Amino acid sequence: MSFKEVLKKFSNKYIIATLIFAALIVFIDQYNVFEQGRSYRKLRKVKKEVKYYDAEIEKEMNTLNELKTDTALMEKVAREQHLMKRDDEVVYILDIKE
Repeated sequence: MSFKEVLKKFSNKYIIATLIFAALIVFIDQYNVFEQGRSYRKLRKVKKEVKYYDAEIEKEMNTLNELKTDTALMEKVAREQHLMKRDDEVVYILDIKE
């Protein structure tokens, strides 16, 4: 097939209109190929974040259940993280900077 024969086949107005329409849809449209790729990458990132936060929620729920049932753990957390003390105790906080 020579170049002239190919050019003759593509000179049909319906084929030209179809090619222009396809180019508009693929490259210029609001939902073009590039935008679809960006959206797909963003979706994957958000799904990873959802997995991470689901795991964090599960971990925190387990910790909460342990705190509700174990009074020794509750006291340990209160003393270490919230700096609570008993009435008859004195707590000294040392801030050692290297």
